[in-house]
Amino acid sequence: MAKFTTGSDKPLIIVETMVNGKGPFNFVVDTGASHTVITNQTAQRLGIPNARVGCCGSAPGRTAQGAGGAVAAQTTTLESIKVGDVEEEDIEVAIIDLTNISTVVGQTLDGIIGKTFMQDYKVIIDYPKQEILFEK
Repeated sequence: MAKFTTGSDKPLIIVETMVNGKGPFNFVVDTGASHTVITNQTAQRLGIPNARVGCCGSAPGRTAQGAGGAVAAQTTTLESIKVGDVEEEDIEVAIIDLTNISTVVGQTLDGIIGKTFMQDYKVIIDYPKQEILFEK
């Protein structure tokens, strides 16, 4: 289980996330995102070497599709991502610029928790308690 906050006046679920044992970072939980994402800035802060160009099984040089349209993407595999007491290891993530979304939300976002993290869990969101549970 993890506590979450909502992004200012926006209906986003934001969780503190540890990446490769570092953090915490602010990640949005997005049940509609096919991949878990880190930002370019998060990748730099983690010292991630040059990632592969392309995303989500696409050919090199392709883009990823977001709610705002196509965006340039790269991929890398992280050692671990941990939200609350749940940790996934050797997880492929997309590296995408989330600057525009951060601006709209009014808070710096470091990444997105997507399907590649949540796919093995039942995800229970308790808004009154501001808790999210990832249950095997």
